[in-house]
Amino acid sequence: MIALYDAASDAKVGRITEQQLEALIGWMEEENSEDREYYLTAEDCDLMAEQGIDPSLIEALRGALKGREDMDIRYTTE
Repeated sequence: MIALYDAASDAKVGRITEQQLEALIGWMEEENSEDREYYLTAEDCDLMAEQGIDPSLIEALRGALKGREDMDIRYTTE
């Protein structure tokens, strides 16, 4: 499993599968191959939903946002 963290507070905000991580990486912009932090917006979640991305991944990301418009999110392998 993959743990998601709020990069600002270092609080764990969710868990996703390896397959969901691959979808997230494919969607988000990476600065380099070592990048494990992404800028996430509520609009990103809406656009991912329109593109047919796994609904449970989108639910996890919306849960991480907790009503905020944006955040930096990072992941680690558990």
